[in-house]
Amino acid sequence: MSLYLDIDLDYFVSPIIKQSRANHRPKDYQPEQIQNPRTLFQLLQQKGITFGQQRYLFINHLQSHLRWWLNKKKDNVIIHIDAHSDLYGHNQRNLSNLPMLGCQNFLWHSIREGLVAELYWVMPENTLDITKPDIIYSMFTPGQLGKVEVKDHILRAELLCVLPGEKTKVIPYHLLQAKDLPHFQQEAEIITIASSPEFIPPQADHLIASVGNILGLPEELVNKVLQQHQEMKPASLSGE
Repeated sequence: MSLYLDIDLDYFVSPIIKQSRANHRPKDYQPEQIQNPRTLFQLLQQKGITFGQQRYLFINHLQSHLRWWLNKKKDNVIIHIDAHSDLYGHNQRNLSNLPMLGCQNFLWHSIREGLVAELYWVMPENTLDITKPDIIYSMFTPGQLGKVEVKDHILRAELLCVLPGEKTKVIPYHLLQAKDLPHFQQEAEIITIASSPEFIPPQADHLIASVGNILGLPEELVNKVLQQHQEMKPASLSGE
């Protein structure tokens, strides 16, 4: 069972932008805080996670699904570090008829295709009150959930899924903060970084170079993603 590390740069920016306009940058948004990503990567190493050589940087988070699919390994453990769950737009156990693949639901598609055995959602502080188990029922319907409990500062739930072919699969789903991650003592075979320009303001674009430097990503790749950010038009978050 392989470990995949999946990070969205909007994790480092607060307050969280909850809605966006496709292919547009947030306009008139002033971040209150932009975290130093090195702190997170150091914590991950303290949790026994080493960084494998398959490292990818892109603007569109659904590319994570593509990289996992191309790796041709089933039943992986995903550490999803993001301001958003990316488990949106589906409210039933059966995964046969998911909406079209997108940034908002690529984790559902990954589960349907057997790529996921266990899922950790590492969220920024104060995103949700994960000391209250009932919060999970605002994300999923009761029919999608098995056992739900809070233990060791982690909100743990069972996602009940029916894959194509009527195969039932239970996905352990953990909602937590980075400091509460367990010790893995394992290499993250694939590291995917989504820059998500619709969810971070231009003031946070330096995160791309920072993460690129931490992971030793090619300079031409970092510059390409930065250029893609700069070419996007601004749009008001209110839709004006």
